[in-house]
Amino acid sequence: MTRVKTKEIILPALRGVMGNWVYYTCLMSIDEIARRVSYADEIHKNKKLSDMIQRSLKAARSAQIADYIKTQEERFFNSLVVATYGGQPNWSGIDRLSSKSKNAIADKLSEETLNSVGFLSLSGEEKLFALDGQHRLSGIKKAVKEGLEQDPPDDLSVIFVAHKTTPKGMEKTRRLFTTLNKTAKPVSKGDIIALDEDDVMAICVRRLIEESTLFNGVRVAFVASNNMPVQNTTSLTTIGNLYDILTTLFTRVETDLKAEKAELQRARPDDKTLEAYFKLAKQYFELMAASFTPLSEFFAATDTNPVVKKYRGSHGGSALFRPIGLIVFTDIVAHLSKTRTLKKSIELAGKLPHMLTAVPFEGLMWDSPSQRIDNTNRVTLREVLLYMVGDSKWKDDTVLGRYQRGIGDEDAALPKKVV
Repeated sequence: MTRVKTKEIILPALRGVMGNWVYYTCLMSIDEIARRVSYADEIHKNKKLSDMIQRSLKAARSAQIADYIKTQEERFFNSLVVATYGGQPNWSGIDRLSSKSKNAIADKLSEETLNSVGFLSLSGEEKLFALDGQHRLSGIKKAVKEGLEQDPPDDLSVIFVAHKTTPKGMEKTRRLFTTLNKTAKPVSKGDIIALDEDDVMAICVRRLIEESTLFNGVRVAFVASNNMPVQNTTSLTTIGNLYDILTTLFTRVETDLKAEKAELQRARPDDKTLEAYFKLAKQYFELMAASFTPLSEFFAATDTNPVVKKYRGSHGGSALFRPIGLIVFTDIVAHLSKTRTLKKSIELAGKLPHMLTAVPFEGLMWDSPSQRIDNTNRVTLREVLLYMVGDSKWKDDTVLGRYQRGIGDEDAALPKKVV
């Protein structure tokens, strides 16, 4: 571990005990963290195992976090968990608090509480390494190295635990490292859609629901996945599917707003840019409605129930009323947009069939005997449809072979082209 010589620092801290771990929750400035804390490469004596930990720190993730630190005014992190060994960490509790106020809080504190409040001093000789929050640490180091205009610098919460280099101590710390990283759960897709104020797709999904007539009320199912409830007879799709469609629209369709997914998820753009994304989302569905009659009927209907029953049910209906179908057509638009405007791409896609009982959906997406959607041939379906408009990236023989295998008919011919 590369170490930089540092001076003594005294941190405000709370002392706690959980299981057989004694820990100290401290406030530490972002520049001190960048200077003093390293990665968890000392919990293994084996150099190759340590190198594996380093390789897991993806450069792209570090850059995203660094950008978040530098650009997001409402930035916030969970606590870093840092192991410490060597040097002379010293805990000093507050024995007594006094106040001239009649209702002083100090007078109401128990001895146990007072013993939990104090300061932790680090001599600068300690070795500190992150057990939890290594990607955050890498982003912090990158942001500080590139230069931060913070006055005063951010204070972050850091939880210190003591590490021993004995075999038992190494085992104990490794166990804590894996426990922290195995049990951490990512934020659910539903929570992101409902709450995230940085994720552009989530913000636009909420605005489509709240500020437009396209998906207000019962027009969208509040389900975070792409699985439409069988009993739903009023919604075009789910909020989870809507999020996925906007992700493709914003990251793969050739527009002036095209950007990387990670960029759109982590850094909220300015209001003007955010408004442009929202307008693009509305424009996409309005153009789709102009080229596909079922969507036009749905968006124009006051009561969507008859329209949904017409285009989704055991009889099949339109692929556009199935989440996977909307994704396939959005994929097609994204591909076509490489050489066409968005409007022209959608108009060309509008020439394709979309009823599930028609070729090429029958057998690739729709199974008439079981009256069920089949998701296993999505890529083949997309390329067959692109072949029908003369734009598949596959050779004709490859498209034909994949189509025959997909529908289980080695004598089948490719569908006729529509242009």
